[in-house]
Amino acid sequence: MERRLLGAELALVGVTLLWAGTFLLIKRALQWSDPIALVTVRFALATVAALIVWGKSVASLWQDRRLLRHGMVLGVTFGIGFFLQTWGLLHTTIARSAFFTGTFVVFVPLLQRIVWRRHPTAREWWGVALGIIGIALLSNPDGGSFNRGDAATLLGALAWSYYMGYMSYAGIEHLGSLGTGGLVLLQCGVTAALGGVWHLAAHLLNVSDASFLGRFSITWNLDVVIAVLYTSILASVLATYIQTRLQPGVSATRVALIFALEPVFATLLGIVANGERLTQRETIGAAAIGAAAMLPAVVQHSQQR
Repeated sequence: MERRLLGAELALVGVTLLWAGTFLLIKRALQWSDPIALVTVRFALATVAALIVWGKSVASLWQDRRLLRHGMVLGVTFGIGFFLQTWGLLHTTIARSAFFTGTFVVFVPLLQRIVWRRHPTAREWWGVALGIIGIALLSNPDGGSFNRGDAATLLGALAWSYYMGYMSYAGIEHLGSLGTGGLVLLQCGVTAALGGVWHLAAHLLNVSDASFLGRFSITWNLDVVIAVLYTSILASVLATYIQTRLQPGVSATRVALIFALEPVFATLLGIVANGERLTQRETIGAAAIGAAAMLPAVVQHSQQR
């Protein structure tokens, strides 16, 4: 049992690494693409890949209303989170996007109490308080104020908080490879469909500028191709399958600790590959958010020793 749990945790660390790699690739691709178009193409390709791998699950999805309902709820919150994060990344730095994305581990205890009536522990509330301090420090750094990109990313983190909570508390367990594959297929398909609706609305409203609705515009080059292939196959199909299959078997606090590594990995990539730097205030705020994510799990571990 312990060995299997360790294997699940290591696999989730792998998911975190895959996610962290998307920030730099997407940031570069956004120089050549509308953010909503990029997400739509990403998940359209992911849907095709999921169909190839789990095509047999399509029939079972329509027969199992419970599985279909789970897939629709997860797909909508999954998609909203990605659209908001990608649009936000167009207007903020990799480091800020990564750390604001990481605040989902702060929102989870709040939604846990409000939506699922699960009472967070005292250490989890301390984590929430520390996370709020971190957000305050990071959102108003020297040389820049809280902007619309930060706000969109923060809302995306809230959507993912619901997504994570739903996956943990809605009874999505023991689905098997085919059932999990069906959920991955639905999540990717719903996200791609949301992108299509988004662009249809932009067309009907005659949006022709770079507003929030945007326009379907992609200039294909190596940066865009690499970003689409990496994010669709590795960071969407593979990562979503691993998370959907394994997250229900790992405690929520441990998942929070593992996923808190994402902004750390992403920021390191941004510093090394993109020349970004954090100010002293941003560094303190980022450290506070990371500590907020880790606090519940660390305290629980020390109490069990």
